[in-house]
Amino acid sequence: MVRSVLTLRATAGQAGALEALYADHGVLARARAFPGCRGAQLLRSVDGSTATHLVIADWESAADYQRWVDDPWRDALSGRLAALLDKTDDGPLVGGVFELVDPQESDVS
Repeated sequence: MVRSVLTLRATAGQAGALEALYADHGVLARARAFPGCRGAQLLRSVDGSTATHLVIADWESAADYQRWVDDPWRDALSGRLAALLDKTDDGPLVGGVFELVDPQESDVS
């Protein structure tokens, strides 16, 4: 299993619109129904950090997440999402992919 983490920073005054976009388009429900997705969540910052939201999802594999990133429906929605973000580049909205590290299972010499 891997976890994708997408960090978002809404433009001032657009946090509600960002959340509405996710709700109105059923983004999380669609992700959860996507092959290989184990679950997805949208989190809102409560501590004033530079990121206003995180999107976290668990996937069977990194390849499953990449298929989600490449999905035409998601790609089309990314443009609408990007319009709500304080973003300095035109790069795609793609999260990092991480795997669990259990220090208790590591070989420590």
